[in-house]
Amino acid sequence: MQATEMRISRRAALLRGAGVLAGLLLTETLVASKPALAKGAKSEFLYQDHPRGGQSCGACKFFFADTNSANTGTCALIEGVINRNGWCTAYSPKS
Repeated sequence: MQATEMRISRRAALLRGAGVLAGLLLTETLVASKPALAKGAKSEFLYQDHPRGGQSCGACKFFFADTNSANTGTCALIEGVINRNGWCTAYSPKS
């Protein structure tokens, strides 16, 4: 049985290395593009439909008013329709 000598040129090795590196970078980019934080349920944030201690969703930086209703909107952290006068544990005043 004869052993065959396998020679790889420097150029071929560099091209293969660049291909592996590109694959790793592509994989990292695809993984990093997933949302970092999914919205949670109202119960997870102890959401209530009334204000607490002068704090309300309408004054929170995570609240976005609904264009169709003055009393409702959405939250960046909580799923579903949010009452402008509601409150939850994620409350953070607008700057």
